[in-house]
Amino acid sequence: MKKLVVLVVLIVGLVGYLVWTWDGTTPAVTWNVPGQIGKKGRIEAVVQDPGRGLRSVQVSIKQGSVEKVIFEKQYAEIRWPWQKGQARERLAFAMEELLKKPGLKQGPVQFQITAVDQPNLFFFDRKTVSTNTLQFDSRPPQLAVLSQQHYIRQGGSEGILYRVSADAKQSGVRVGDNVFVGYPVPGAAPDTRICIFALSYDQPEDTPMFLFAEDQAGNRAQTNFWKKVFGSAFRKREMPVTDAFMQAVVPEILGNTEEVTEQPTLLESYLEINRKLRQLNNAQITKLGRESAPQRLWSKPFLQLTNSQVEAVFADQRTYFYNGKQIDRQTHLGFDLATSAQNPVEASNDGVVVYADYLGIYGNCVIVDHGLGLQSLYGHLSSIDVEKGQKVTVGQTLGRTGQTGLAGGDHLHFSMTLQGIQVNPVEWWDAKWVELHVVAKLTGKTS
Repeated sequence: MKKLVVLVVLIVGLVGYLVWTWDGTTPAVTWNVPGQIGKKGRIEAVVQDPGRGLRSVQVSIKQGSVEKVIFEKQYAEIRWPWQKGQARERLAFAMEELLKKPGLKQGPVQFQITAVDQPNLFFFDRKTVSTNTLQFDSRPPQLAVLSQQHYIRQGGSEGILYRVSADAKQSGVRVGDNVFVGYPVPGAAPDTRICIFALSYDQPEDTPMFLFAEDQAGNRAQTNFWKKVFGSAFRKREMPVTDAFMQAVVPEILGNTEEVTEQPTLLESYLEINRKLRQLNNAQITKLGRESAPQRLWSKPFLQLTNSQVEAVFADQRTYFYNGKQIDRQTHLGFDLATSAQNPVEASNDGVVVYADYLGIYGNCVIVDHGLGLQSLYGHLSSIDVEKGQKVTVGQTLGRTGQTGLAGGDHLHFSMTLQGIQVNPVEWWDAKWVELHVVAKLTGKTS
């Protein structure tokens, strides 16, 4: 009887041990890789085993007859059922490092990961072999500048005509941290592009500018181009802020805006609007500017509001005072144009309405996309007569002037943006400037 009890205990113990140590899982491999990879690319993967853990991981690379092990790791053996090994291993390989190994060439490259887990009962393990074949391409796209002369002013715009190879997924001009993409030129060769770029009002004259192209594999080419940069002297103005002004504008803006909330005092609410909301509104304008149509939607010269008087100009450096004390500094990015009260506001050129609603400091606002990254903004309107998605023509009424938003009187705030960067409208109001710097390049006159 005692022998039977001992036998039963041993059987139960063995079954319990088998259940405790059994691991029915197989190592899993998750890849995070592009279809094509260049010199700047990275290979990433995650190897994991949720059971008893990993015992070994090996990564190899193969191309033709060349095969190399680029990573190998052994983990401590797990001997007791209450132990658990390495559950996950994150792998990352930079192609720049792999290129130091001789033999790697252009073309398909196979990466292979072999993962083995901890054994069951000290002798039975499971193995996973996972492969991924990528197209290795280390050659950057080809670039050639076609236009010869490029003149640009701080806060201004300029066009460049260039040729780029078909493997480029993106190309254009980088000006400091700002990127301006190029667009196909109608009627020209398929590899011809035009890019209208800008030097922001707050970028110095020596800001680096170069033409670039990047392919699907992440290879980047860049080249310099002839340019002449002119500085600009922006006006400085002192702006008194009164209780009457704040009482007129703050409640309206707070009532139409969710991004900012009422502060303990009227002045604090005003500063929240003048700082935070201004920044948020301009970020939204930038986002819209990055979604411009890839073709020119206009053909005639741009118009300034008919019979308007200029009250404020582009990039005015404003210092705000309350009760004689300085409270804030901001830059006014646009023109304030005054006519008679509730005067019709005309579209400066043909385009498509991409925004027609309340927009914080700009009040009732319309934004028209003219294509190739160019958009115009009409703020402080008393009424809006168009809808988002509507096509408009030059001179068409968009709404009427007013004093909604952060406006002290009836006027139009007019801005122009280039791929989200606010630029000086004066150039675009000048038909000769537009012809020389943009249209001539679009039509193949590259001087």
